Amino acid sequence: MSDHIDLRGGEFRGTVIGKAEYRQQGSAPTALDALPPKTAGFTGRERELDRLRAALNPMGGSGVPQAVLVTAVSGLGGIGKTALAVQAAYAAREAGWFPGGVLFVDLHGYDDAPVTAGQALQSLLQALGVEPEHVPATADERAGLYRSLLAERDAVLILADNASSPEQVRPLLPGGGRHRALVTSRNRLSQLGARLIPLDQLMPAAAHELLDRALRIADPEDDRVADDAEAAARLANLCGHLPLALQIAAALLAEDPDKSVAELVEELATSYDRFAALDDGDRSVRAAFHLSYRRLPADQARLLRLLAIAPGPEVTDEVVAVLIGADAPPLKDLRALGRAHLVERGSGRGRWRLHDLVRAFGTSVMAQWTLSPIFLGS
Repeated sequence: MSDHIDLRGGEFRGTVIGKAEYRQQGSAPTALDALPPKTAGFTGRERELDRLRAALNPMGGSGVPQAVLVTAVSGLGGIGKTALAVQAAYAAREAGWFPGGVLFVDLHGYDDAPVTAGQALQSLLQALGVEPEHVPATADERAGLYRSLLAERDAVLILADNASSPEQVRPLLPGGGRHRALVTSRNRLSQLGARLIPLDQLMPAAAHELLDRALRIADPEDDRVADDAEAAARLANLCGHLPLALQIAAALLAEDPDKSVAELVEELATSYDRFAALDDGDRSVRAAFHLSYRRLPADQARLLRLLAIAPGPEVTDEVVAVLIGADAPPLKDLRALGRAHLVERGSGRGRWRLHDLVRAFGTSVMAQWTLSPIFLGS
C-alpha cells in the first residue's frame, strides 16, 4: 500500500482537513519469562527440589543427555505443588538450562470452568509472539503451530500448573527432545509417561521453620514461634503439617500480634469446626479440599465419607468392604482416591489411611449428610 494519496485533479468545496495515522509494523511481544514470584518462606522441600533439578537438567547430572521430557508434581490440595514447581523453574533458568525461555500457564483444572487445551494453546502461542488474529481456529492446528514454533527455539521449559487430567496437558507437550514440560496436579498423571514426584506433608522441623519464617517476613522481630517451640509443634500438628494450613495459621498470628501461639492452638483444638478457624479471609483449607471432593464420582465420594468415620488410624481391605456393605473391597475406587491423593496407602499391603485434615474434612461432610435419613445409601 502506498504511503501517500495523490489529490491532484480533485475538486474540493469548502475546507479540507487531512488526517493521517501511522502504524509501525513490528514483531509481537513475547512472554517467555512470565514465572510467578517465588513463595515467600519456601522451605522443607530439599529432597524433592533435588529430584526436580535432576529431571530438568538436560544432562541429568551425569554428562549424558537424558530423555525425561515431562515431570509431574502431584499431591493433596494445599501441599505446595505450585510453590515447588516455581522454585525449580527459577533454579533451572538460573542454571542456564532453558535459554529459549520459560512459558507458564495456569490450567485452573479444578475451577468451575477449567482451561481447555485449545485455550491454553492460544495463550502459549501469544506468549511465543503470535498475533491474536494469526492464532489458528482449531486446537489441532494450534498444537501444530505451537510445536513448529518451539522447534525453531532454543530449549524452552513449559510449566503447566494445576492440571486436572492428562487430556488437558497432552496437547501442550513439546515435540522436540531439548524442551521440557513441568506439570502440577492433584492427581498422579502417570498416563503421561512422566517422571512422577508426589508430595507429602512437611516434616515437623520444616513445618516449624515455615511458621517462623512466615511470621518474620511480616515482622522480623516476631519471636512467638521461636519462643514457644512446644506450642508451635502442637500448632503444626493441628495443621496436619500442610503448607497451606500452616501459612493460614501464620497469617492469623501476624494479623493479631498480641495473640500467642498457645492461644491459637487452643482455638483450633477446641473449635467444633477446625476448618472454619483455618481461614484467613483469602485462603481456606476447606475450600481447597472441596475443589477435589466435588469432582469425585458418587461412589468415590461416599467411600471417602465412610473412611473418614472409620475407627483407628488405618483400615484394611476387609474393613472397607464392611463399611460399604459389600462382599469385596472397592479396589478400583480406593486406587482412584489414591491417585487423587485423598487416600494414602497404609503401613502394609491392603491397608489404607487418610491425612488428618482429609479425615476431618470427610467427617464434616458426613455430619452434613446425617441430615438426610438415607445418607449411607447415597
